[in-house]
Amino acid sequence: MKTSARLWIVLASLVVAMGVVYALTTSTPPGQSIGGMATGTGASTASSTASTTASSGTPVAAAGPSEPVSLSPDLMHTDAYEFLDPVPVGRKAPDFTATTAEGKAIKLSDYRNQKNVVLIFYQGSFCSVCGAQLTNLQNHFSDFKAQDAEIIAISADDKVHAMQSVGEHGLTFPVIPDEGKKLIHDFGIPNVSKKGIAWPSAFVIDKKGVVQMSFANSEGHRLHSNEILPVLSKLTGRPAPVLDYDN
Repeated sequence: MKTSARLWIVLASLVVAMGVVYALTTSTPPGQSIGGMATGTGASTASSTASTTASSGTPVAAAGPSEPVSLSPDLMHTDAYEFLDPVPVGRKAPDFTATTAEGKAIKLSDYRNQKNVVLIFYQGSFCSVCGAQLTNLQNHFSDFKAQDAEIIAISADDKVHAMQSVGEHGLTFPVIPDEGKKLIHDFGIPNVSKKGIAWPSAFVIDKKGVVQMSFANSEGHRLHSNEILPVLSKLTGRPAPVLDYDN
């Protein structure tokens, strides 16, 4: 009998304790916490989709904990997890040293006082639209040379897939596998929702190392030769051929 009484007392205590916890959790306003645990309807998504406002007043989406993103004052917002902050016109291009798919070392600053540089960031060998862009640039490579320009294509591919692009599209200009995505991040164009591969982007850098064209697009547009050559023509004073987008 004594054992049975004790059991009933323990059970009654548990019921009372559960009632207290329930009352506390249902009466706590959203956004407050109990014992360090966030409560309320928005708490479960706060860390990954909470929005804030940059100093310029532009609303931006906070990055998820697994994808840290460094925001700058001139951030351009697209969608959650997707940020574009390309190096702007008038700024010195970030210098880099990299190895091409074919094993040749390239340093951007080595082109100073020698050639203009066109940097093309593409998504990867899997991207057929990117392949069409690379083919277009190759078809008019002689026109770029006539403007004292070198084309350098960059993607987050590894060496094997970068070589695949070289072979499939017959590319004779340098192709850099940026598997670690350092150059993509340095130029401010990672597509965070796709594990940091590059947004379709293009930069024209003059012989002084200054960015003269900065293009990055979140809607899939890729610049072809007819849109880049006129920029180079303004730098050199030499006429550029009139081209259609697809030729």
